[in-house]
Amino acid sequence: MEKIAIGVDIGTTQTKAVAFSEDGKVQTSAYVRYSLIQETEGMAEQDVEQIFQAVITCIEQVVSAVHLHEISLISFSTAMHGLIVMDKNNQPLTRVITWADNRAEKYAEELKDTALGKTMYQNTGLPMHPMTPFHKIRWLKEEFPEIYKQAEKFIGMKEYVFYRLFDQYITDISTASGTGFLNIHDLIWDRQALSEMGITTEQLPLLVRPTHQLMGLSAEWLEQLGLSAKTVFVLGGADGPLSNLGLGAMAKGTATLTVGTSGALRYIVDRPCTHPQAETFCCVLDENHWVIGGATSNGAGIFDWACENLLKEVQTEARKAGEKPYDEVMALVKGTPAGAKGLLFHPYLLGERAPLWNAEATGSFIGLKRNHDDKLMMRAVVEGICLNLKRILTELEELGGSVKEIRATGGFADSEVFKKVMADVFGYKLSLTESIEASALGAVLLGWQSLGIISDLKTACEQVEIYEIVEPNSENYEVYQQIYPLFITTQQQISASYHQLAKLRADLE
Repeated sequence: MEKIAIGVDIGTTQTKAVAFSEDGKVQTSAYVRYSLIQETEGMAEQDVEQIFQAVITCIEQVVSAVHLHEISLISFSTAMHGLIVMDKNNQPLTRVITWADNRAEKYAEELKDTALGKTMYQNTGLPMHPMTPFHKIRWLKEEFPEIYKQAEKFIGMKEYVFYRLFDQYITDISTASGTGFLNIHDLIWDRQALSEMGITTEQLPLLVRPTHQLMGLSAEWLEQLGLSAKTVFVLGGADGPLSNLGLGAMAKGTATLTVGTSGALRYIVDRPCTHPQAETFCCVLDENHWVIGGATSNGAGIFDWACENLLKEVQTEARKAGEKPYDEVMALVKGTPAGAKGLLFHPYLLGERAPLWNAEATGSFIGLKRNHDDKLMMRAVVEGICLNLKRILTELEELGGSVKEIRATGGFADSEVFKKVMADVFGYKLSLTESIEASALGAVLLGWQSLGIISDLKTACEQVEIYEIVEPNSENYEVYQQIYPLFITTQQQISASYHQLAKLRADLE
């Protein structure tokens, strides 16, 4: 009987469970979507029980679909930077405060350019930004002291799942590296970070390797999930590092690019690497691999914003004709020249993580003249998204060495124009992969390593199929080489006004 491995990916907008056969092929999958709770400015929370039930439902559905096969293991991936505060009775005092929650912005900014902030970055690999639990806990301490004083444990969503299933507070070093409390050099909880927040190691989960196994699920859970006592649960890791693993980007010189609503570039290295100006993050995959990278808040979601405000008649006509509005917009962008006739766009409508790490950052058109129409403005928007990602790529190359190949995935790959512009801006070929379940596959690969089925994670490269290679156009690349320094210079000049602009907006509102 063929054995099945299940990867469970607990994401920001959905939980997904994916069943893989022993050759890495997807057999079936199930997902449950949920929404963010955004009741006040900056809030981005989720219901703890809703997500837990989503995990249980997805596992139940996948196990039921492959009931004729033995489930050898279930391994987990999770979105990074989430925080749940638990009380002494093991009940949540908060919802899941997600990475997208910006209410700790004030406290992150206070540390950003200080000696302490720089030391914290060097120790933990995470820039000073409100996404991390380190700053969220300080925010709670200062503004909700009654919650802070009752806190028995500070955990994330995956740790909550394992507590409910196994009655243990336990976390892997990969997921822990997204908290702002893990020392990425020693792979233990960082003493200075704990001291600054006034908490102890006993208030955090037990640290283990990503390949750590758990068995002994209760009879009730075994029955509900449809599992046998032989099924091994593996901790797995965080979604970003596991995405690199699932895309087979383990070889030196291979980076990964994911562009959906947001975007990220990542690069696996064999030692911790931090940036002199704290412009990139460094997280843990396992005890032998680290992932350096940058996640931008402004990916293809900014293109959605532009479509809501530009070329609206084109989209209306497309809908009437039964065509896809985005395709018609991109067809017009294709007819515009590289460089948008000197129009630049800074895509920071949602603030920015990498490379700016500034929640107050704003978007802007630079060089706008009367001859720039909405088609050129749309072209500038697409190019601005790509140029911002190029800056992240440049920083990664300085830290980890030259990139030879970029394995790309995400919604942007559905657009011929978008991926061509991306390749032209980068000057590298893009290898489009079939693995849309990259994080779940990465979790399963760690599970197989844990069980001794594979001996080396580089085996991951053999599991990934490349279905298209997009080569850069050399002439367009030269245009973008001319534009890129100006894009950086103007961004640096405008950034000096971000804080004043934020104050002005607050005053006028």
